[in-house]
Amino acid sequence: MSALRLGFIGLGHITVRAHLPALADMVDSGGVVLQAFCDMNDETAAEQARAFGAKAVYADHHEMFEKERLDGVYLCIPPTLHTDVALIAAEKGIALFVEKPQTLDIAQAVRFNAAIEKSGIVSQVGFMNRYYPSSERVREILTERTPRHALAQLLYGGRHIRYWTSRFELCGGSFVENSIHIVDLLRFFLGDIESVSAFYVERKPGEGPEPINMPHVYNVNYRFRSGVTANMTTSRVLTNVKVSRREVMVVSDDSLIEWSTQRVVENGEALWETQERPNAFAAQARAFVAAARKGDRERVRSPYADALNSLAAVLGANLSAKRDGQTIKLADFVAGDFDGEDSDSQSA
Repeated sequence: MSALRLGFIGLGHITVRAHLPALADMVDSGGVVLQAFCDMNDETAAEQARAFGAKAVYADHHEMFEKERLDGVYLCIPPTLHTDVALIAAEKGIALFVEKPQTLDIAQAVRFNAAIEKSGIVSQVGFMNRYYPSSERVREILTERTPRHALAQLLYGGRHIRYWTSRFELCGGSFVENSIHIVDLLRFFLGDIESVSAFYVERKPGEGPEPINMPHVYNVNYRFRSGVTANMTTSRVLTNVKVSRREVMVVSDDSLIEWSTQRVVENGEALWETQERPNAFAAQARAFVAAARKGDRERVRSPYADALNSLAAVLGANLSAKRDGQTIKLADFVAGDFDGEDSDSQSA
């Protein structure tokens, strides 16, 4: 079995701390070769190539695609920097892994998805929560329950660790940049989202540390195609204290299920738990590599086409908040059917 040749575009925090370590065992066993690293900072690319053993370094992804024979590529850059990588990968038949959020422009995501679907390449968006054993257990339990609603609270503590994740125009806000993980997890449990309504508590100039310019609080309501509803709150006001909280609950008839990465509880009783910390990034990487090797699109849990609903759900929340809580039907939002809205308001 020949090694799968992977390229990486973007050698920042998530690549170095999560994706490359997740591939380490497959690299060590010879199943994967890190063929090329590409970053706009060529010194960063060279440094990480030395650290992880990549064979070639580039500062321009066009040159990388032209010179290298790749089987798969990881795209791990801020969403506003996405240009033509997905289109090139689709044209060349290269499997594509994309970090979330895929873009801040829903029309751009639709174009990328059309190219991916036309080419038939394997694609995966980085929603690793789907790969936790606890997520699999909740999904299994819900096949025997009648879900009515879900609740999620994400009360973040501390400060943003990267500049672009602290700026609304660069990341779309915390609900888009980070809470999309939980939105997608609820979709994994409950199916596609039909509509969204949201209210945000906006940050006034001078409130909170620089350079943050994003809302303090995001209150978002969803209706799923099944009729189930969900309420989500994301808060970024615990800036200078070491406290945070994450709660995800699904309420069915006579059933309150609580999810975490290491435990599943129903009505106060632990149905599944582990003392170990499951490595969802590694499980996600194995799935992507196996899918890319076989050309089997069914092996991944969050292909680009499926993940489009998660992206629309968070970008649609931004649009709803901008329109004072107006209900946004995601099918219309994805189709661009919002009269009088310019491209900027649809992208963030």
